[in-house]
Amino acid sequence: MASDLTPTSTLESDHVRILYYDFDDYIKASYSSKNYLRFCSILQGNKYVEINELQKLEYDSNSFVILPPYSRVKLEIKEKTKALVIEIDSYLVNYVMNKIKMEFESCELDNINEEFFVGKYSTDLAETYQRIVDVFFNRKVNREFLIDLYSQKFVYDIFKYRGSEKIINDKNLEIYNILDYINNNYLHRLKISDIAKEFNMKEYEFTKYFKKFIGKSPKEYIKDLKLNTAKELLKYENVTNVCYDVGYENISHFIKEFKNKFGVTPNLYKKTLNS
Repeated sequence: MASDLTPTSTLESDHVRILYYDFDDYIKASYSSKNYLRFCSILQGNKYVEINELQKLEYDSNSFVILPPYSRVKLEIKEKTKALVIEIDSYLVNYVMNKIKMEFESCELDNINEEFFVGKYSTDLAETYQRIVDVFFNRKVNREFLIDLYSQKFVYDIFKYRGSEKIINDKNLEIYNILDYINNNYLHRLKISDIAKEFNMKEYEFTKYFKKFIGKSPKEYIKDLKLNTAKELLKYENVTNVCYDVGYENISHFIKEFKNKFGVTPNLYKKTLNS
């Protein structure tokens, strides 16, 4: 019985991961999703899944399954199947959520509960999905940028389904309130102890809780936010100004962390933008 869930190919941008699977043989396996919203789709064939030990279902290229972070899935594939998974991080989901007003589609979701939902493609969602698929397979330059750009529209199209917000952005879960707080304040001098106090937790409890849901420590999460913002600001500002704009007090430390994350110094990265 095959159980290898290694993707055939992948693409990762700042906020999105795309995983492509080409299954030739029978496979039966289990996995747990991490800190990404997971959009599961079929390009060819079909898939049998059991989600969070609650419900079994079969779906093909005419429908999709969306799983919130930290879902448990058992899957079975009985014929040649090509599948594409789009994982979107909480930063992009919350960014879109905070920017839009809901415009619900006339069609509602086929199957929705507290754990996941299943739906059929609306015209808008199908069009945006196809753009993402084309970018993934065409392997042109600027793929990562285009994936993040189209994924904003993709999340927006998903939110238009009545009932989707309940699954995608469960405001009853404290982690989303924490992420909102950090995303709105990360450019200031945020201490982990202060964030923990804001949410009535001890620092060690807060760090453990955050890492459980997000997959990285709050310190690492904030650092990634700062460095991703710095990368954008370098298009318009000099290195020194960007360093202080994103909350670093030591420019040498900023340069070191930028290079560790992106593989080049901020100055060299800025030169490549102007070349």
